[in-house]
Amino acid sequence: MPYETVCGAKLYYETFGVKREGQTPVLLIHGSTQTGYSCWNKIAPELARDYFVIVPDCRGHGRSENPTRSYSFRELAADMAALIRALGFEKAHVVGHSNGGNVAIVMMMEHPDATQTCVAQAGNAWLSDALIERERLIFRPEYIAAHYPEWMKEAVALHEPFHGEGYASLLMDLTREELLREPNYTPQQLARVNLPALFIQGEKDEVNAPSRFAQLMARAAPLSELWIPKNVAHNVHDETMNDWLETARDFFSRRGNAESEALYRFRMAHYPDKRDGEFNVRVDARGKIVGAVLTPQRRQEALSVLNRAAPEDEIQVRIAESTPWAILNRPIEDLRSKPTIHSERISQARLSETARVIERVPGWAKIRLEHDGYIGWVHDNSLFICDASAAAQYLSTCNAVASASLAEAKNERGALTQKIPFGVRARLEGDQLILPDGRRWIVTPSGFLALDKTPPPTPEGIAQTLDLIRRFAGVPYLWGGRSPYGFDCSGLAGVFHAFMGVNIPRDADQQFTSGREVDTPEPGDLLFFGEPDEDGDAHISHVAISLGGDDFIHANGSDWGVSYNSLDPQSPIYRAWLGENYRGARRFV
Repeated sequence: MPYETVCGAKLYYETFGVKREGQTPVLLIHGSTQTGYSCWNKIAPELARDYFVIVPDCRGHGRSENPTRSYSFRELAADMAALIRALGFEKAHVVGHSNGGNVAIVMMMEHPDATQTCVAQAGNAWLSDALIERERLIFRPEYIAAHYPEWMKEAVALHEPFHGEGYASLLMDLTREELLREPNYTPQQLARVNLPALFIQGEKDEVNAPSRFAQLMARAAPLSELWIPKNVAHNVHDETMNDWLETARDFFSRRGNAESEALYRFRMAHYPDKRDGEFNVRVDARGKIVGAVLTPQRRQEALSVLNRAAPEDEIQVRIAESTPWAILNRPIEDLRSKPTIHSERISQARLSETARVIERVPGWAKIRLEHDGYIGWVHDNSLFICDASAAAQYLSTCNAVASASLAEAKNERGALTQKIPFGVRARLEGDQLILPDGRRWIVTPSGFLALDKTPPPTPEGIAQTLDLIRRFAGVPYLWGGRSPYGFDCSGLAGVFHAFMGVNIPRDADQQFTSGREVDTPEPGDLLFFGEPDEDGDAHISHVAISLGGDDFIHANGSDWGVSYNSLDPQSPIYRAWLGENYRGARRFV
């Protein structure tokens, strides 16, 4: 059996998998009263397909010695750091569960030179009153024996054959004493951490979730990530093993070496918002650059971060000169998060809008809309695929915009075939609307305005456009909606501006960031709302269009449609949430 003496104690450990040149091993640290095998026996063999895995019994657990009859997170962390080096490694991916998660946190704080990445599951970097109250009550041998007899039975079986009768109770007492005083780091100390960290906590974890340890640690540690799987309790790696393995492997592959971490930090500094498109590049265990970026410029930026060249095909570029163009060839089309109608509608594309075609699968195409950069999946047959010159030529011939709420379009037999949503740009020849693919529909010209007659973004033009927007009061709320069939809040704001020829970002938080701040809203300005987080910073989640004064129109889920409200507490259309969470106005004209 493999043993290694470190820090004055002989530790038992097992290994899984094979050592790979230049690859960092994974160290799995078990929870309290467990052993390496009892905690990680399902996970270790699976991780060993990709990594060399070290699974020790911590000091005083299982077969490992405890000459001083002690239990301390700092002592266990020092043991683990020494074990990594004794086995011939400089660093490890340190993974800990429960009290093992606390040991992992201590290693990140006290032994960063031995820690490549830290994955702390169901751990706590500091104490809370709720945790202290719980552990003082529950973590007692007599309480565990009475209320959790299987736990006590397991603890006796795992430890007393090697440490003597009564040792399981002693270990529980020693553990409780440590749990009531350590760890005791501060958020300010975590803010100085310069290592990749992943905090995992089951949504239903009765030990840690009430104190929101994972969320608060992830907020404090600047380079950390957070995973809170839903409907999962304390033992995430057992309860949802496949998801756990997928998450861990993904974390190690993205951030498990210095080059990948440098790329991650560059992405977070320059492209933190996934809505801006991909910058997903890493260096695998063989030293090969893998992944994808949105543009050739981003490819060059990745190579500059790494300070090396790469074959042309080593980093996929989603939008290059050869990437096809497309024009939306139907009045309205849902933009979805995945290529299935069962996935989330994230926005909508409208007739004559141009896009780049990033990917195609049977029946679906992944596109990036040119006007707002939004990326999602549409039905393949909603597109007219073309080249850049054809897209530009069609746009140049669009000479009208739909001013009716829904302008009727008929086929050559005079049968109603489609309705063109308000604000859609179109190519008209007399009473015929010409689609990108050359088909013709018959329309009533009075339902359209000539493009050169559309209202400009002046006070008069804003007033004219607001009069048109008022017609949509009562139109249903639709997540992702951009038409009179249904609007969401930012979709309505975007359509309002687009009718005057002003292009604004898609989502409310993006609009808030990019608009010009104004103190006194005027008609047409956008009003923003959002609840503050625990730091007092507002998360912008809603937008409305000012009508001047305190009143505004907006698409909202409370009325489940487009409606009017006011910021005046005395108004009959005042709503408290809106008044309490108003965050300011922005102007785009």
